[in-house]
Order: sequence, then structure tokens, then C-alpha cells
Amino acid sequence: MNREARKILLGLAYVLIGLFRKPLSGFATGLECMDGRVQGALRKKAKRKYRVKYVDIITQPGINKILAENTDVPIIENIKKMLWISINDHGSRTIIIAAHHNCAGNPNNKETQLAHLREAEKTVRNMLENLPLGDLGLSPMDFVIDLLWINEKWMPEEIPSDKWLVKMNA
Repeated sequence: MNREARKILLGLAYVLIGLFRKPLSGFATGLECMDGRVQGALRKKAKRKYRVKYVDIITQPGINKILAENTDVPIIENIKKMLWISINDHGSRTIIIAAHHNCAGNPNNKETQLAHLREAEKTVRNMLENLPLGDLGLSPMDFVIDLLWINEKWMPEEIPSDKWLVKMNA
């Protein structure tokens, strides 16, 4: 194929992608460690997967452990307050909770951290139940919650959610 034909086909491909691709809009919310090595991975994943323009980042060292244990009331309430701002003021309907390799705030192995992620999801779902979502015409079912593991190469891996088990056992 000559250079000119390749250029035309490439241009046509970009036009077709543009026609079928949802434009960037809105916000997602990331709950992740304060470690700067992981924040770009979550942000990129959210923008690509959900086609959002912005990602509100809520950080704490070892946030998955903090949310899983659900015992540090001042920190939990602060996370809940920031989550509400992201939902109410920015219109976020997607929440991504991340854990990562080599975390100083949660220095446990991967399996333990993944268990913390799943418990953190339950805590966030409980937060949603206790926010005034009805004032916005919403319910907790209007939200997507994703779990991510940021591996040793600082790349995000999606973690299957236990949300269906949570619903079935409720």
C-alpha cells in the first residue's frame, strides 16, 4: 500500500472512531493512596474506561485499609464529605477505589490488600446509602464502583467486585 492510500485510510479510521466514540464529559471519583506513583494510573484508567474529563481524587495513606476497617471515624467522615462534594457539586456517578503494590500506609501483601479493597467497597456502598442522594433524584444503584490494583509496574488491574454477593446477602 502506498503512502497516500495509507494516509487516506488512517484519516478515515479517525473519522469513524470519532463518530462512535462518546465525547469526554463529567467527573469520576478516585479513592486512593496519597502515594503519587499511583495517582496517574487511576486517573488514566478512569478517563479511558468511563470517558470522563475529570477525576476527583480523594487520598489517604492506605485508603483501602482505612475504608475496610471503618473505625477511624474522623477520617471516614472526611472521606464521606469529600465524596458528597464530588457527587453533589461535580456530578460524579463513578467511584474507583484503588490499592497498590509497595504501599507504606497498608504494607500488607496483595491478597490482604485485595480483601481490604472488597471491604472498602462495602463501606463506600454504605456511605452512599447514608448520603442524601434522594435530594438529587438518585439512589445508590445509580453509581458504578470499580476496584483497581496498581501493580509493581504501576499499571492498573481491574479487580472483580463482590457487589453481586453483597446484593444477594442483603
